[in-house]
Amino acid sequence: MFWVSIIMAVVSIAISYRAVNQEHDAPDLQEPKAPVIEKGKPLGVVFGKVKITSGTVYWWGDISYRKIRK
Repeated sequence: MFWVSIIMAVVSIAISYRAVNQEHDAPDLQEPKAPVIEKGKPLGVVFGKVKITSGTVYWWGDISYRKIRK
């Protein structure tokens, strides 16, 4: 039982080390995209507990951005 624990620990450390040391490309800076309400689609009102199958976003928030200066 002790050897199984040691083997599992070594495998776990090896997988963690491999995952941390992989090179990842940074994502490109993109213009933020917000969903748009379709013209003529009715606005949904929810009362009580219901399952929403296709929600509509009415407000997305502040979608502006600034570059971080250091």
